[in-house]
Amino acid sequence: MALEGWRRREDLEGGKQIRIWCSDDGARELYVENLTYRDEGYAVYAYDVPEDEWHTIAESDSRAEAVEAATEWATS
Repeated sequence: MALEGWRRREDLEGGKQIRIWCSDDGARELYVENLTYRDEGYAVYAYDVPEDEWHTIAESDSRAEAVEAATEWATS
């Protein structure tokens, strides 16, 4: 799935990371993570690189809803 202004970072996907996008300017990273191994569903996080801060964008029991929340956040 292509997002304008973002590129997929596939080298770290696997394990608990389902999707990772990096902003074209390198200032933000967007993660969709699988937390079902600890009975928690899926989470979407944004990482602000210059500020070294993590923000929870969404949590869901559905993988599809988590990916949708990430893409909506990235395109808003």
